[in-house]
Amino acid sequence: MPIAVGIAGSISACGIGHASPAAQPDKGEVVARDSVRGYAVPIYEIGEIEADNTPQGMDGFAIRVAYVLHAWTREHGVEAIGNLCHTRDGQHWGTLLLTIYAHTASPRTDACPTGMQSSGVDIHSHPQRWRYPVNAVDRLFLHDGLLDAGHVSTQPDVYSPDDLQAPGYLAGQMKLHFQDGRGHQRIVWNMATPEPVVAKIGARARSPSRSPSHPIIQRFSGRS
Repeated sequence: MPIAVGIAGSISACGIGHASPAAQPDKGEVVARDSVRGYAVPIYEIGEIEADNTPQGMDGFAIRVAYVLHAWTREHGVEAIGNLCHTRDGQHWGTLLLTIYAHTASPRTDACPTGMQSSGVDIHSHPQRWRYPVNAVDRLFLHDGLLDAGHVSTQPDVYSPDDLQAPGYLAGQMKLHFQDGRGHQRIVWNMATPEPVVAKIGARARSPSRSPSHPIIQRFSGRS
């Protein structure tokens, strides 16, 4: 189940193996901090994507975002997530991409780019290999039997039980999937397909002076 947590503490005092955000500017902007098992976990915003609507609607935008997440996770090895948002008239889509730099969990949110509203559906990536090295943040979400493991097996193209608690897309290693939160799943796109021209948009960093139009909801979807 998603873990409800609240903003607490500072990352420099959390003791989970991270330096202060200021010392790691390449990780992205810290937009919130939450407490998990008594440790402070920073939530980083790594980019923002906005695009016009297409005949494929939400699926079309999810495909564009999936390529960005797929490339980012391939480079960094960890999960990232975005809440799919749209303008009131449905003509434009947008998302803020977030991560806690974990292989096991992503922060769900209702945050949207300015002027947009949440669709109630998110998209997240999974690590693109079958075994990953456990980091300090992962250990906050793994069940007790895996806390001392150096590596953990995973299934890049399979939803976890926590993922299925709410509708969402999964950018896996091979496919983009969708599940409606009621047990129905479908394959949306083959990620081995060359990226469509319309999908060639990059995640652009949001100015620190801008704030999301909705507050961050500190809920984590874990894969322990």
